[in-house]
Amino acid sequence: TSGELSPDVRAWEEANRRFHRLIVTPCAMPRLLTAIDDLHAASARFLFSAWRSDWEARTDHDHRAILAALRAGQVDEAAAILARHVQWIGSKPVRTAAGGTRDVFAIQG
Repeated sequence: TSGELSPDVRAWEEANRRFHRLIVTPCAMPRLLTAIDDLHAASARFLFSAWRSDWEARTDHDHRAILAALRAGQVDEAAAILARHVQWIGSKPVRTAAGGTRDVFAIQG
């Protein structure tokens, strides 16, 4: 997916937002789409504050699996992968420069 080629966290977030919008737009439910857009905007603030200084390029296996299932007409499989994918939003511990740890916002899907 295009997110894998992103040079920084801002480009990754934009690619991630486009990917999720692309796969949910066919539902034709404007209120749901607005709610999803709002969630992406809110999570982006946390993403930028947590990862701006330590961004690493990442591979998103879930996105590829969702696309493969959709292309194969396996809608239930794509939905199951997507449901699991969005559960990976939360926090993860990272080591600080002082040697301690702290939790940062993480999207691991």
